[in-house]
Amino acid sequence: MPSLLDERSRGDAPPPYRAPERGLVGPEQGVIEEARRRRRARRARLGAAALLALAGIGALVWAVSGQGAPGERGAVGHANARAGASRRPAAPGFGIRLSPALDGGQYGWCVGLEEPGFSGISGGGCSAIPTESQPLSMVLTSADGRTRKQSIVVLTTPQVAAVRLGARRVVATTGLPGLPYGLRAARIVVPFTGRRSAGGRIDFPAPAEPSLTPLDGAGRPIAGAPVRPSAQTPALAARGPCALKAGGVPGLSARWSHIASEIAPYRGALVGRAFFSCIDTEYFLHGWPLDAAILLDAAHPGSAPAAIPGLSPVPGRAAYVNGPGDFKGQLTAIRRGDAWLVVAGGSGLSQRIDVLSHLTATVGL
Repeated sequence: MPSLLDERSRGDAPPPYRAPERGLVGPEQGVIEEARRRRRARRARLGAAALLALAGIGALVWAVSGQGAPGERGAVGHANARAGASRRPAAPGFGIRLSPALDGGQYGWCVGLEEPGFSGISGGGCSAIPTESQPLSMVLTSADGRTRKQSIVVLTTPQVAAVRLGARRVVATTGLPGLPYGLRAARIVVPFTGRRSAGGRIDFPAPAEPSLTPLDGAGRPIAGAPVRPSAQTPALAARGPCALKAGGVPGLSARWSHIASEIAPYRGALVGRAFFSCIDTEYFLHGWPLDAAILLDAAHPGSAPAAIPGLSPVPGRAAYVNGPGDFKGQLTAIRRGDAWLVVAGGSGLSQRIDVLSHLTATVGL
């Protein structure tokens, strides 16, 4: 039945005792001991300097060989980098941010990738649905002809401690601030390999798509089984169980919509929570695009959906939450009954709130 959603520290130890030199007593013995002490200190300093130099050379070789990238380790001894290792991990050097997929008919998340050298999102994709049966939830690959490197970023479920690339290379996963529910990620950089053409020119073609294997904390492969596609791609229709209507905002016009033909629970065993967008509509207001959507709980439509990760209450407008979104821009949302009403993009927070306050959402379960 259709229902209108409500607007509502040790001091230094003493030096060890040394027996006096045989046949020497008094000041002469003290002079000899002082000379020896100075020689020992000088040898210690020279030894430390040599060790530091060797360490620097080793680090340089490690970095140049490509084996010192953050989070990576060799195939031999990879168990030392298990997920529970007490050693403090290096900064991952990349970021991932999840936001709800807004297009009508989509389950799950949009994945925004923050790469080194970029300000903001440098790439990503939508409809990532982390499930227990899919250890590698999303793989994002990009190639840069200028740096001659391929970047592979993998979003994984919590039990994945590392990802093996091909037969030997193993890269540890890491938790990131933008990943909820214990989800993890790994970034793998693959340099292009030069090939000499028939004319003598050296070309650097992008590497072929590699094989990736998820590994647990003991380095064992984790099997996976994809969820049936029908559970992820409900049909779209001209009309459906959800509707959006706007009124009272001069200049606001609707351009197009994605409307799910039905509302169905997601069949896979989700990791954490996720959302289902039953409709989204693209609006324009004074030249600014805004995307409005109704989000339901993916596994249990009709029950209260989870909080949207990354969003915080708006000061002075506690009913509204706001924060980073995906490629469509910042996200502002308000609960309406057992759903989230969301608007992304626009000229800013005040415009999004203005549009949200004039939207009527209808959901028929």
